[in-house]
Amino acid sequence: MINAPPARVTAFADSLLRADTVAVSFVSVRDAFLETKPFAGTHRVRLWAEPDVSGKSRVTIEAVYRPREDPSRTMRDLERASPPGSAGEQRAQLLLAALKEKLGVTTY
Repeated sequence: MINAPPARVTAFADSLLRADTVAVSFVSVRDAFLETKPFAGTHRVRLWAEPDVSGKSRVTIEAVYRPREDPSRTMRDLERASPPGSAGEQRAQLLLAALKEKLGVTTY
């Protein structure tokens, strides 16, 4: 549980990723959703921030990659969870750690 409303979490995650030179392909502060462009080959990170108790957010960060290209299928059909230790998983862990450090965390 991050100690900030969803819009603030999303905006802060966007600024953290851009400062770390990870390009963001889509961000919606209103919907509290963010998706990066591919980095380190075919890895991507997605973030959702859902409202919980007043002023706090439940954050989900997903790290995915595409093991191959197939023009007959949509990009998302080919995605798999990033393996442990991969660039995508490491970026997701760093992002969550930075959100916890800068915005604070509450554990229930």
